[in-house]
Amino acid sequence: MSRYRSHLASAVKVLQTHKDGEPLVHHLKRFFAANKKYGSKDRKQISSLCYYFYRLGNAKENESVEERIIIATFLCNHSHNSFLEEINPEFNEKISLEIKSKISFLDIDSNEIFPFQNELGEAVDREKYALSFLEQPLFFLRIRPGKEMRVLEKLTNNNIEFEEVFTSCIALQQGFKTDLFFSPNKEVVVQDRNSQIVFNHLKRQDGYLKKDIEVWDCCAASGGKSILLHDVLHGHVNLHVSDIRPNILNNLRIRFKDAEIKNYHAFITNLFEEQCVISEKKYDLIICDAPCTGSGTWSRTPEQTAFFHFSKIDKYATMQLKIASNAISSLHSGGLFFYITCSVFKKENEDVVAALKQIFHLQILQMEYLKGYEIQADTMFVAVLSF
Repeated sequence: MSRYRSHLASAVKVLQTHKDGEPLVHHLKRFFAANKKYGSKDRKQISSLCYYFYRLGNAKENESVEERIIIATFLCNHSHNSFLEEINPEFNEKISLEIKSKISFLDIDSNEIFPFQNELGEAVDREKYALSFLEQPLFFLRIRPGKEMRVLEKLTNNNIEFEEVFTSCIALQQGFKTDLFFSPNKEVVVQDRNSQIVFNHLKRQDGYLKKDIEVWDCCAASGGKSILLHDVLHGHVNLHVSDIRPNILNNLRIRFKDAEIKNYHAFITNLFEEQCVISEKKYDLIICDAPCTGSGTWSRTPEQTAFFHFSKIDKYATMQLKIASNAISSLHSGGLFFYITCSVFKKENEDVVAALKQIFHLQILQMEYLKGYEIQADTMFVAVLSF
């Protein structure tokens, strides 16, 4: 059996043993740990074939796993491919066609690639979003204030290819090993391009940039948004961070130490409880980076699409409305409430905002999708609300 035929057979074996809900990266690690015969190039090729398969979504679902891998490899590559040259020379001859010509040639509809298009937000371009699954997103770093020159010098001196997307944001290829070159969280933060701009509304609010304000990050997780806001506000912020998971807050403390953020208050709370007990403290700004389906990030983890169930959208939407409603009661009159998700589903985004507006008589200052599917990044939703 040739090397490429062997890679194809191995990829089929990986996919046939992949269990619902398990991140593909973890399954691949276990597979290769149990099969030591594969070298680094073999592992890379087999992993790529598996990810290509999931990028195809539900398209050609009546074909064999092997054939779907071949089709997906054709769609996800745009220059001469040695694997296709041996496995399917006809595909390799057409490899440089535009993506729309390719799916037309294969008689594929974008609805088959991403089968949940009826659930998308109204501002999301359905075809563009579906086709974005056929392309690997870029890897983004945010440079911390005052570290710009040092970071760029390190990249240049080590001959690392990168793109300066905008001030403090750089794009690199997937697989970049951040901790080999930088002090994570001190010099740079691993953060998607669109995640870096969720607080751009504040750049038009001079009052928030010139005074210490009380901020509550109510679904803080490991603190990425808090570190970002700390930098956006030049440190003029009294941070309060909470999450339901004690272990996550422990990770946040480690991350804040690396980021040299010392003055903050961390506490555990469950904002999904019916009778959630929150202190009487009022905040100038509340970040609600709500738990969500993560559908705006699925082009990074395309296996999520294969294992997703419609019912989860309603479950998340119910949770999001409850969390946001409990949190928003702690907002000062005139304060800002940032509702953020990395979802593309209307029920998790516009519908939650509409419900909050009606219940609390809020003003919507901003509401938009940050369309990562057009720029090889994650798609985010952000709404800014105020009394």
